[in-house]
Amino acid sequence: MGNVFFSKQSDFYARYRPVYPNHLYDFISAQVKDKNLVWDVATGNGQAAIRLSDLFKEVYATDLSENQLKNAAARPNITYRQEIAESCSLPDVSADLITVATAVHWFDKEKFFREADRVLKPGGVLFVWSYGGCRVNEAIDKVMDHFNFEFLFDYWHAGAKENWDDRYQSLQMPYPLIETPQFVAKANYTMEETMNYMFSWSGVQEYIRQTGLNPLETIEQPLTEAWGDPALKREINGYLHGKCCRKPD
Repeated sequence: MGNVFFSKQSDFYARYRPVYPNHLYDFISAQVKDKNLVWDVATGNGQAAIRLSDLFKEVYATDLSENQLKNAAARPNITYRQEIAESCSLPDVSADLITVATAVHWFDKEKFFREADRVLKPGGVLFVWSYGGCRVNEAIDKVMDHFNFEFLFDYWHAGAKENWDDRYQSLQMPYPLIETPQFVAKANYTMEETMNYMFSWSGVQEYIRQTGLNPLETIEQPLTEAWGDPALKREINGYLHGKCCRKPD
């Protein structure tokens, strides 16, 4: 399903999505003793895979979208493959870590967790996380929330709605949980850069697909009024939620 919504806007996704914070990768490093192989599922443009390549000997990064993978940065120890999350080419009990960044809500979770169990070593870690919405200030947040949760409501896929409604609270992980701290992805963007980030949203792309119109045109005036000088860079705070668990030995 993610291929449908993320292929056309893959360049904007690569350029304008706020990067995941350093302390998220510090958390990962602290949880995983043997750092031989990580499977990064639904890698997109490889944002997480690139950082994981600094920590692990080998990164196996898969995605359904060919266009997303074309935008992924190459590294000597990253292997990119176009594969679905529910079935990959890795051998049994081969991965020390499995990561899913901003994507597990798109999966057939029962099938994915079964595949993860096949691939993950005993004692290995499964960590899934996602954006839960971005915050700037009260005035800007009000404009963006109206656009996101009201104007675009009918154009978000059910998986995306599940993500920002539930924030993985009801997600049943297959192994005992590891306590996970709060992570915040930060970026300093002008108004134009913020709108480019919004253009990467799957709900925006679905609106364009159905209507042939760019919904960002409806938000430009109220966002300008809330933003002030459009050239002014403001801090965008992307609050992340996630769940981490360890496969029993």
